[in-house]
Amino acid sequence: MTSGMKTSPPFARGAVALFALALSSCGGKEVRPGDEVPGDVAEACTTDVPSTDPASGACAPVRLQCAKDLNDFKTDRYVWRDSDCRVRSVSLVRNDAADPAGWNGGYIRRYTYEVAGAQRTCDGQSTQVPGWGMVTSHLKEGKTWGAWTQDVRGTGRVLFKGAHHAMHELKWPLSLDGNVVQVTVQYLFATGRDHPLYAITHDASGFPADQIEADVRSPYGDLAFDDNANTDIAGLGWGDKHRFVTLNSPVTMNSGWDYREPNVVPYTRMWTAAPDAEMGVVQTQTWQQKPAGGYWLYPQWGTRHEAGPMPVAYNWPYQLNQYELPSVTNSHRLAWGSNFGAVGRTQYPRMGDDAMLSGHPYQSYSVFMVLGTHASDPVLSLASEVETWQGVKLTATEGTVRTRGPGGVGRTDTVAYDVAGYNPVYATWEADAASNRVTLKFDIGGRPLVHPMVVVHGYTATSAPKSVTLNGLALTADADYFASVDTAGKSLWLTLQRDLVDTATLRVE
Repeated sequence: MTSGMKTSPPFARGAVALFALALSSCGGKEVRPGDEVPGDVAEACTTDVPSTDPASGACAPVRLQCAKDLNDFKTDRYVWRDSDCRVRSVSLVRNDAADPAGWNGGYIRRYTYEVAGAQRTCDGQSTQVPGWGMVTSHLKEGKTWGAWTQDVRGTGRVLFKGAHHAMHELKWPLSLDGNVVQVTVQYLFATGRDHPLYAITHDASGFPADQIEADVRSPYGDLAFDDNANTDIAGLGWGDKHRFVTLNSPVTMNSGWDYREPNVVPYTRMWTAAPDAEMGVVQTQTWQQKPAGGYWLYPQWGTRHEAGPMPVAYNWPYQLNQYELPSVTNSHRLAWGSNFGAVGRTQYPRMGDDAMLSGHPYQSYSVFMVLGTHASDPVLSLASEVETWQGVKLTATEGTVRTRGPGGVGRTDTVAYDVAGYNPVYATWEADAASNRVTLKFDIGGRPLVHPMVVVHGYTATSAPKSVTLNGLALTADADYFASVDTAGKSLWLTLQRDLVDTATLRVE
């Protein structure tokens, strides 16, 4: 195995109803306020965009700017407020036409967020890998080595857009040695949640099992997460069943490393020192629930190699910048990882070679795409939050807690949840309403449940709930919680702008 790219470089979603848009990427046209389009779609998109985003402070609704030009890249730009009501944005390149980098879009070209009151802009700058979120799979054996969405024309659409929640969907027919894997990716943006959620399904049901043996590396990409400074990588690491972390700065193939600490939730991360910045990926499930990482480095679990060298490039459980390190120390490449067979095989070994998994007909997982300051420790903090979610006990005295749901995006089959009520596809807490009401009790345990997102199904009202209370105290809309009503899907989305501790009772009516 060599690099994660081809050798020849290319050139190159108070509440408002959620609107199910059947239009490709805001209709495949520039949707202007007042246009003759179904329902309130025109309200979903704004084209009279100010030169700068509104100031932070109040948690304003999610904005969507359709068909926005970004240096000749046609993007759909989502602007939301994070857990501190600070502005964040993502510009997604449309995947239905060739872009200036020689790709067919489908990735984040620009990600912005605030640090100390100033906007930090993080762009895709590599000529080979012009952003973050590409779909990438490699074949263990075959006529071709692997496939990227680089050369594959796809389709995109705004799946829904509400006051405080938005979801964008992208699809591609990805050919692996002539076997077409239907790939679905959904991005979820929500007021009060820092990081976009990236959910992906590889659907290989269109051909017999065991015809291919491919891995998964999505979301794959390269983003100048250090405010476009492109400085040296000061440190990196990952989590599989243990935590790997480098010991020297900048990171080289001679750096020392520590792989001793046990780990629960899979992640990858890297960071820079000046400016203080971090980029990473955190899975919505534990390693035991959904193993991640691959290859044969597991005999080194529990060891420390202070003098290095780093593991040989092909044996890193996740693809990071190892293939660039021999030449440069400022590569910002970062991706996911699995063993071969994750796509296509009815049985393939999980990392550790101690259990078998299935990669046919589907391979689905969800991760958060994380940017922040390294000092705030965003990746490990979020991994700790996901770990906390596994110990939460959710019950209902009105309504019913869901115990099953779709196995992934773009799928109709259902699977049992590992934790009652917790849907790992969107990292949401889910229940069915009784006459548009629900009363949920969270038993949380030792650590707080940070800003939980709740989805109430069977919600047939066309407006936001009249009352939301927490432990009997009334909450204020657009301050204590952020709501969106999906009239088409008959559901209510709520993000609580507070942490829950010990036990908490949420009532919606």
